[in-house]
Amino acid sequence: MDIHDKIETTTNASTDAFTTARYQDILIGCLLAIGGNLLISVSLNIQKYSHMKNAENPTPVHYTRDPLWWSGILLMGLGEIGNFSAYGFSPASLVAPLGTTTVVANMFLAALVLKEKIKAEHLFGSALAVIGAFLLIAFSAKNEKVLNGDELNQALTQLSFVIYICVELVVLGVLFFFLYYKEMKKVVLFLLISSVVASFTVIAAKAVSSLFQLSFAGNSQFSYPILYIMIVVMIVTAITQVKYLNEAMKNFDATVVVPTNFVFFTISAIIAGIVFYKEFWGMNGLEIFMFFIGCFLSFIGVYFITLGKMSASNGEEVGEPSSSTEYAQQISPGIFPSWLLASVNVGEVQPKGEVTHLSDSDREPFFQSKSGAESFTSQDTMYSSTSSPVQTIGAQANYGATEQ
Repeated sequence: MDIHDKIETTTNASTDAFTTARYQDILIGCLLAIGGNLLISVSLNIQKYSHMKNAENPTPVHYTRDPLWWSGILLMGLGEIGNFSAYGFSPASLVAPLGTTTVVANMFLAALVLKEKIKAEHLFGSALAVIGAFLLIAFSAKNEKVLNGDELNQALTQLSFVIYICVELVVLGVLFFFLYYKEMKKVVLFLLISSVVASFTVIAAKAVSSLFQLSFAGNSQFSYPILYIMIVVMIVTAITQVKYLNEAMKNFDATVVVPTNFVFFTISAIIAGIVFYKEFWGMNGLEIFMFFIGCFLSFIGVYFITLGKMSASNGEEVGEPSSSTEYAQQISPGIFPSWLLASVNVGEVQPKGEVTHLSDSDREPFFQSKSGAESFTSQDTMYSSTSSPVQTIGAQANYGATEQ
């Protein structure tokens, strides 16, 4: 074996060792993220169970005096530490979408602990979320580099990140203008503000986690001011993010807030990882396409899992469907047009109110009941000025009729 063969063998061995180490880091990051999300799901159910038991107590106490509630808080803290640590091993564009683990786990834990029902669409959504998570892990970036203090300082001054910061600040300014000046209380405004701010949280959390990882490995980063700046940014943006997310949860239905926030946050985290950490650099077109397919399946899975859950705004639970049409309408609101799922019912398509352009003779029905009882024909439904015995579903258009 000549010198060239020896050099090639050594190079190949080094490349294989580096690739193996990267796969190990990604695996560790995925396990930390999934484990952290599972702990968060358990903590949420424990806290809710504590509130339920306290409400049933004849002499309820403040929840902060309940040891069970504090155990949930402890588990949530451990879960957040797991998520934070995952950013030091895996790309942010991978850690964020794995948050779907919380939604899937929460569905089964709620059925086990809180006796909530699991429906077919929930299982379908779970299957989509699991497939999406598999695609995310399989096609995520494999060549990510852990940045030290000097490299973080250089990344902060790159042109693409400066443009990204300017765009983010302009978007935030527009959102604040509509929220506070125009006083538009829309769920999308709260969640967009939360997600835009969360992109800074993701960048700072990954930077802090990476610097801690390097420091614990023997390459101390504590002398770099960027570490402490990122810690402050992470704390401030996390508090701001939670504030606007809580505003959305307080004012709008949780079945709208949860999936929408998951989609917005994931997209924001992916963009932040691409711009600041160059996480898609080196990936081919197929890998990027399959990665976004995994994100899309996770989004759809979360949407189906949240269907039929209890409304956070009015406390009303969606009942069991009595027909195949009602079942389809519950499963696919906003996906299919209402006319595609409508049943053939004359009373649902006739106009309401009194028709003004007809004479008295035209208003008389063609047939009268022999017993003298009120006739419930379609003509009565159309021309009668009294309420129709056929109940309509939703608001109908008054074609040629005036409302009383």
